[in-house]
Amino acid sequence: MNYKAEKGTLWKIAYPVIDHIAEIIVATTRPETLLGDTAIAVHPEDDRYKHLIGSRVVVPFTQREIPVIADEHVDPQFGTGAVKVTPAHDPNDFEIGIRHNLPRIQVIDYDGKMINVPAEFNGLDVDAARKRVLEQLKVDELLRGQDEIEHSVGYDYKSGIPIQPLIKEQWFIKMKPLADRAIEALKANEISFYPASKKTALINYLENIKDWNLSRQIPWGIPIPAFQSTSDKNDWIFDERVDQKTIVVNGTTYEREEDTFDTWFSSGQWPFITTDFLDGDDLARFYPLNVMETGYDILYPWVGRMIMLGLYATNQIPFKEVYLHGLVLDENGQKMSKSKGNVVNPIDMVNEYGSDALRLGLIASRSAGQNQAFGVDRVVTGRNFCNKLWNIARYIESTLPDDFETKKRTLVTPADHWIVRQLNTAAKTISEQIENYRFAEARETVYRVIWNDVADWYIEASKKSQNEQLLAWVLDTVLKLAHPFAPFVTEAIWQTLSWHDDLLITSHWPKKAKLDEEIADEFDQIQSLVVEARYVLSELPAGKKYTLVYHKDKLIKSNETTIAWLARLKAVEHTTTPKGLRLAVADREAWLELDEDTLYEHQTRLESRLVDTREHEKMLKTRLDNPRYVDQAPKHLVDETRAQLQEKQALIERLEREINVLK
Repeated sequence: MNYKAEKGTLWKIAYPVIDHIAEIIVATTRPETLLGDTAIAVHPEDDRYKHLIGSRVVVPFTQREIPVIADEHVDPQFGTGAVKVTPAHDPNDFEIGIRHNLPRIQVIDYDGKMINVPAEFNGLDVDAARKRVLEQLKVDELLRGQDEIEHSVGYDYKSGIPIQPLIKEQWFIKMKPLADRAIEALKANEISFYPASKKTALINYLENIKDWNLSRQIPWGIPIPAFQSTSDKNDWIFDERVDQKTIVVNGTTYEREEDTFDTWFSSGQWPFITTDFLDGDDLARFYPLNVMETGYDILYPWVGRMIMLGLYATNQIPFKEVYLHGLVLDENGQKMSKSKGNVVNPIDMVNEYGSDALRLGLIASRSAGQNQAFGVDRVVTGRNFCNKLWNIARYIESTLPDDFETKKRTLVTPADHWIVRQLNTAAKTISEQIENYRFAEARETVYRVIWNDVADWYIEASKKSQNEQLLAWVLDTVLKLAHPFAPFVTEAIWQTLSWHDDLLITSHWPKKAKLDEEIADEFDQIQSLVVEARYVLSELPAGKKYTLVYHKDKLIKSNETTIAWLARLKAVEHTTTPKGLRLAVADREAWLELDEDTLYEHQTRLESRLVDTREHEKMLKTRLDNPRYVDQAPKHLVDETRAQLQEKQALIERLEREINVLK
């Protein structure tokens, strides 16, 4: 059923009160159903109607008497505050009828025609009956006006025809015993949920669950294995011969129940049916399952029912952990649907960017149980990452001889020790993140270590000190780390490598490799020096290369070539009389050789930039100190302002440090 908000009419109808000189006016959008009314309901605290509670009124056209009852379900603010109760044709009225033991009079048949009504209405379809009822109400002077409203109307999702709620005999399962057992297992933490809050939500649902209507009036589905005697409607039997319409048992003919099982009833048995657990076959060893992954929107209809049915049928929980993902929304944060025309076809994305790129894009910034808008930009980022993997592989392969074979590795440079440490740490971190279902964080770790550590730093450093065996190891490790997130690209690269004759998917996760931590730390210090040098160089006049000079610095002396290459310097040289601009790096005695004029111009630019940045910082602080801006502006704008303030404060700190070095 699909609900649509649409304009409608709220008619006000007078019901004469028998034991008072009065009338009670009800408001309804379905006047034709008044022929099946069995009560008028008001709120027990509504002063307008307190004196009428317990009275009886006459249903128009029928001369049938019905009571005025008090029920807290009634909204005193809606319509007139009095509502007609038709238990046979409205779900809410049905519940009121149960609470007050009201009869159920069916006035609309399964073919949409009026039944059990006065002759002038009998056999009419619903729309025609509505018109005639309204006409007769006017004739009898019982219509007290009408209002135009907007309300939610249920439509059949296939035919587009409005739904008429009707009562029909159904098959139910008594849920409380099943739910109690599931609640017990959940409270005992036998099943872990991601996010954890969904366990509490499921327990709350189970504690308030109603009996489950598991029969459906649809042509396709699993037949209910129940047969009814053709001679005694109260004689039902169970039989598995559901492929037959009729069967004969002990001389009695039985007809198969035409209803089918609710989809959630059959799918709720999925864990133990697919593993053949009840039959004890080979797959039975896989029950209970380790992980059940599904959307959070079917936590109640599927996950909850798998738990209840699994415990009932097997006496065991069906799975140990449940990971619930959110919905992929459109770029505007709306749920995708064909009717809205906002569906993103994943095949189109795959054709344009590749399946790995789409996979990486969907994982990005996504948390368990949280909906997220789909962004093509994230898919583009994923494609760029895949390209980076190809480029890394292409470069490393090009540096190795055609007859390259893997042998024992030897770590030579600080960069060698550093990259081993970085990849060791990444492998451990990614493994822990995946085990704890923090997929977006794992993706970020993979992205950062491969793009930043391997591509930006190690490969660049290796161009001045090549270690063939370690380069091959780095490539192998990179492919293993990226494989869960980009399986096709990494597998394709792996199978092009001459030193492999197996599949990447069958290889082991990277094991911790040996290194010297102190030597690895040296490369951290080299990085700090290079980053500072790059920053300062970006502020100096372009088109000229500069020399870095140092005095009494063993680290720089041992890595002159690497530092010069990474910082794009003209040279790195030792001197006993350093001069120029000293780099603001702790424990380093390093200067960029600058003449006095260039040094003065640089200092002037830094001071001017510091003044401008402080002004900008002041403006951002003023904006954030304004409660109206923080409370009323869109959240993304406030967050953006806070981020800008942090950037300006970090820049101020850096500029002050640079200026202090110059003084």
